[in-house]
Amino acid sequence: MKSNLLVLAGTATIVASACSFTPREQAEGKFEYLEVGLQQQVEPAPNKKLPTPSNRFKVPEANQTGPLGKIVPVLAPTLVWPLANGSRLEESEQGAHIYFDEIEGMSNVEQYVWQGALQALRIRNVGIVEQEDRKRIVTDWLEESFTHGEDDDNVTIRRRIALNFDTAEHGRTTTIRSEVVEQQVDAENNVEVTPTYLAFRDQNAATAALNMVVSEIAITQMAGVAAVDDDGTVAVDMGFDEDGYPSIVLGASFGFTWGLMQEVLPELGFEVDDYNRELGRYYTIYGVKKSFWFSRNVDGKLELPRGDYEIKVTGDQKQTTVTLFRDGNPLSAAQVMQIFAPFAAEIRSQSSL
Repeated sequence: MKSNLLVLAGTATIVASACSFTPREQAEGKFEYLEVGLQQQVEPAPNKKLPTPSNRFKVPEANQTGPLGKIVPVLAPTLVWPLANGSRLEESEQGAHIYFDEIEGMSNVEQYVWQGALQALRIRNVGIVEQEDRKRIVTDWLEESFTHGEDDDNVTIRRRIALNFDTAEHGRTTTIRSEVVEQQVDAENNVEVTPTYLAFRDQNAATAALNMVVSEIAITQMAGVAAVDDDGTVAVDMGFDEDGYPSIVLGASFGFTWGLMQEVLPELGFEVDDYNRELGRYYTIYGVKKSFWFSRNVDGKLELPRGDYEIKVTGDQKQTTVTLFRDGNPLSAAQVMQIFAPFAAEIRSQSSL
């Protein structure tokens, strides 16, 4: 008899624990607020009068509906990270989104943000199944796995996420909005995942994809790149340096450009004989290969006479100029124009982000 009582007690415990299981994303409690209603009229106390009615404390009707009671997800959602310079949020707006405002030194915020998104997906080997230039990107399947339910069954969700881009008419602000556009769910043992919880995880996935893009843009900014071309490389143009001399202009910081020149100059045919970073100078020989015993002529990529060249690199965090001097004189605008194409091509080749 005693053993039978123990078996019954154990069975009752198991049944009670099974009935009391609550998924960690589900709210717990009695939810008395669901039964609360509005009192239509307040009755005054005897021999008292009510004040003149007003709508001062009236609770307005909600213009949208949402989950109530135990179906309310209680887990903290993933937040958008405004890590990049010029990025910001509008808390009053729903969904995963972020704004990028044009900052000093950024010539085209729309192009910069678009290339940042492509770069983020490319580095992480995320495929693209739909692309509309500077308007929309739809990723290939992204997979997420987690355990769910009382028995910790495995659930796998595959999603395609759309990144939608919108640039204001004035051209100084670009918005990215992220959303799940396709979804496939594979649940072990057919464990139930409520639509509310699926929507919660979809929102987190869309936010994570957006954060991936924002982080990549922030990394590009930290590297000192302020402007990019259509192919995702540093923007290069012709212009003038601080002294008014014809120069090659890069949309990047001095530190980025200085290091880049160490790769670019030898590929063009310059041999760096000495340098001074404090002065922003490379002292080079063009078209000549020097060794311990002798020197020999080599073919460079530029139409320049062989000999010594001083290369001046000056700039700030947003823009840098590269000026070439021969015999103490800067190259003319015509000479800079003549060497610009191969010089810029090598910069783009070495600066692919």
